[in-house]
Amino acid sequence: MEVAHPRTGSLTLLVLVATFLPLVARGRAPDALLPSGDCGSRQSMLQAAQAGKGMVQQVLARGMPWADKSLNEYVNRLGQNLARSSGSQQAFAFYVVYNPAVNAQSFPGGFVVINTGVISLAESEAELASVLSHEIAHQNSCDWRTAPARGNLFGLIAVVPAVVLGGPTGMAIVSGSGWAATLARARSNRQAEERADRLAAQYLVRAGYDPNAGAQFFERLRTEQQRSGGEPRGLLASHPRTVDRERNLEKTIPQLPPPEFALHDEAEFLRMRRAVRDYDEIYSRVVGVRMPGHDAPLPELTRRPPTEAASIRP
Repeated sequence: MEVAHPRTGSLTLLVLVATFLPLVARGRAPDALLPSGDCGSRQSMLQAAQAGKGMVQQVLARGMPWADKSLNEYVNRLGQNLARSSGSQQAFAFYVVYNPAVNAQSFPGGFVVINTGVISLAESEAELASVLSHEIAHQNSCDWRTAPARGNLFGLIAVVPAVVLGGPTGMAIVSGSGWAATLARARSNRQAEERADRLAAQYLVRAGYDPNAGAQFFERLRTEQQRSGGEPRGLLASHPRTVDRERNLEKTIPQLPPPEFALHDEAEFLRMRRAVRDYDEIYSRVVGVRMPGHDAPLPELTRRPPTEAASIRP
């Protein structure tokens, strides 16, 4: 009978602990290392908040802020609950602007602006929560530190029937110090988007939502993109393809713990979406375009004057 040397036994135990402890910890607390939004010193965070506030003021001044406070209060309440569930140390403020483009964007300092196009396209509060969670993830990961200074304000200001889903840099790729830097920036942006998608799914679970809502929203977004002529592709694309984002989420979700479903007021979401879609109907008739998530508006029927109708009778 062989007896293991004490040093050998200790080494073996150390290897076993190093191998299996991370697995046990992951199973016990898979989201323990979620980013908290602590992006530097207090002074740097204050400066970032001032810069972000200035950007948001440009969006609200040049865009179309949603006037009805009930929708703004609803989105802000939903966003604050999601931010709290994410474990973020960042302060947040959420704003709604009228724009049929399916877009949302975060700015330094915890400012998030969401287009009404997202609300119109979503089929549930969980889907809307998935978009807000994505922007919260960008803030918690401090992605604004590597984003272009001005971001893509025009994607939120211009009222156009485009279909995108922006992060901290929107859909913009700014020209800089040559192709190498531009390609590296685009690749970094795509990686940040993929990370934000994964974190958003975890936030949904923590807040009691079905994480599949994110993939379902991407599926609907992909359909809208196909109707509107596709999405940016290639090495310079700042976002992964929507179909890839959908597939990546479908691979990530089975690894998450089951959500403890909380009671959510779906009726309130439906009322808010109805208000947006009603306004969309008016806007679509004025500009003559189909809104994301809507069928083409039916033409208004006209009647011939009675005298004209009588004159053609046999």
